[in-house]
Amino acid sequence: MKRKSTNLLTIALASGFFMATHVNLPGEGVTRAEYEALEQRLEAVEAALGAARSAQVESIAEEALAKVEMTPGQKASLIESVVQTIQTREEKTSYPWMQAEKWARIKKGMTPEAVVEILGTPLLNEPSLHKRVDAVYTYQGRRVATNEKVTGIIRFYKGVVIEMEVPKL
Repeated sequence: MKRKSTNLLTIALASGFFMATHVNLPGEGVTRAEYEALEQRLEAVEAALGAARSAQVESIAEEALAKVEMTPGQKASLIESVVQTIQTREEKTSYPWMQAEKWARIKKGMTPEAVVEILGTPLLNEPSLHKRVDAVYTYQGRRVATNEKVTGIIRFYKGVVIEMEVPKL
């Protein structure tokens, strides 16, 4: 069963990648509508992948614990602890900006370079149509444990931070 779901997930990821790389011809920009459509497809793939990963981690942990003598309560607690640790590590690796301490270091007046040094490269770096905002950095991802979407936004004017929407971490 695990093998079949993993193969289906691999096919879904590969087809999504193939279709995503063939939306535009080389040299053409991506419209906002195309980006949003791709983002929705990516969210669906990420949700499926997250579910498959969770099931896989739990089954590995259960298989390993079957060999250890413990009460059912101790095993359940240990499994939850292992799963939580793995999810936390994956989140820190995939979304290093998803830490409240890093957002607390971002202050008005900072340069884009200083922001990138603290939070890393944003998912989106867009120019703004608003006359008092030059650029917008968008940091976006999903919590590994809950699959909750998390978004943080930083706005720049004349090369410095003027406004932030700190994500709910």
